[in-house]
Amino acid sequence: MNLRILLISIFISSSINIYSQDIAENMTFEEAYLSMSENNLALKGAEAEKRSNEFLRKTTRGLYLPKISLNANYTKFDQDIGVDLSGLSDAAGNIGIAASGNTLTPSKLVLQQEQMAMASLDMIWPIFTGGKIMAANKAMDAKIDEAQFKIDETRSKLNTELVERYYGYRLSSKAVELYQNVLDAMLLHQHNAEKLEENGMISKAQRLYADLSVSTAKSDLNQAKSTQNTIKEALKNTITQTNNINATSELFLIKKIESVNYFINSAIENNPLLKQVESKKMQAEQMHNISNSDYLPTVAVIGNKMITDYQLADMMPNWFVGVNLRWTLFDGLSRTYHSKSSKATINRVEFLEIKAHDDISTLINKLYNELDSSVDQLNDLNSTYKFAVEYERVTQKAFSEGFSTSKDVVDAQLMLNKVKIGRLKIMNDYVLTLAKLLEYSGQSELFLGYSQREDRERESFDNN
Repeated sequence: MNLRILLISIFISSSINIYSQDIAENMTFEEAYLSMSENNLALKGAEAEKRSNEFLRKTTRGLYLPKISLNANYTKFDQDIGVDLSGLSDAAGNIGIAASGNTLTPSKLVLQQEQMAMASLDMIWPIFTGGKIMAANKAMDAKIDEAQFKIDETRSKLNTELVERYYGYRLSSKAVELYQNVLDAMLLHQHNAEKLEENGMISKAQRLYADLSVSTAKSDLNQAKSTQNTIKEALKNTITQTNNINATSELFLIKKIESVNYFINSAIENNPLLKQVESKKMQAEQMHNISNSDYLPTVAVIGNKMITDYQLADMMPNWFVGVNLRWTLFDGLSRTYHSKSSKATINRVEFLEIKAHDDISTLINKLYNELDSSVDQLNDLNSTYKFAVEYERVTQKAFSEGFSTSKDVVDAQLMLNKVKIGRLKIMNDYVLTLAKLLEYSGQSELFLGYSQREDRERESFDNN
């Protein structure tokens, strides 16, 4: 293989790689976030739960209004209902009162015939329930708030997942490019080693080591491509995308951000998990109020209006209104135990709330320290990069002049590639940690702003 053929092969390989990227859809992180927000099924499920609670909220509002129902029934008695008049006829005869003409005194006065049917409208309107209706409405308000905080939590978690997969895919794509560059460099080194061996400037062992480095570079490249494909499919699942994607937003690192106390205070105010605990506490308090309301009477206005009837006694009224009072005086101490149970639930939620505050504060401190650690690692790596570049250049030149071995060239190339990939990994760890920090501090929506800050470190050494 001569040098011309080798260079043509490398050019064709690079051209195919570039073409395969061009046919993929270029997508920034912002575009990926919009696609996720519009199409992700987990987010749609959380939004559907909130709509369900909003409808339930309307049912509790209806408790303030009267309930009107249509009632109809048919009844058959074993005989007519009436008053026996036979004794009245005998008494009239005894005092000399005789029946006039042929008219006979009836023996029974029928008040209601044996068959009857009726239809009526019934109304009941609670006007005092001991605060039970008000407490039920407040509990549903808290449940709707909880559903909204679940949406916020889902969106925050999805944002962190998107950061992990989008920038992970960006990292894997850049790694493929770097390993491809290593393979190209090893192929060129292999060609040079063959020429030097032919001229008797290096031993066969050094040329064989160059062959081994090509095989190793191919293996590393294939493994990087496999990782890239795995992360790509995960990213497509998060944003509900079927087309191939080319992540164009660069990895970054910001050396100076707000203080840790800023994020802790933000978490106390905005963390959706803490907000859900607060909503649970409100619901528990209202359930306790509902339990206590059972000690008080219930007062309601009642009414009835006859619509139609069949053979109903004329003495029955067409309508009536009234007031109903129901007051349970003893129920076997059930109310007492219900009240104590609901109070214990409030105490449990309060303990969980305190622990959740402590846990999140501890987690934010941990994440913030990890960000500082990433900044320190990057500073150390920047100085290493200058050495790796110069060492690779000097080693290549020395090898061409016969003053260094093939192993030296391979080691220098691998060191430079390791430094470049190391920078990308540090930045990938940084953006994921930053996303988690923003998630737990209730500020996930601010990640895009951080990714576009002017003072950010870019992923490439050449850009810095």
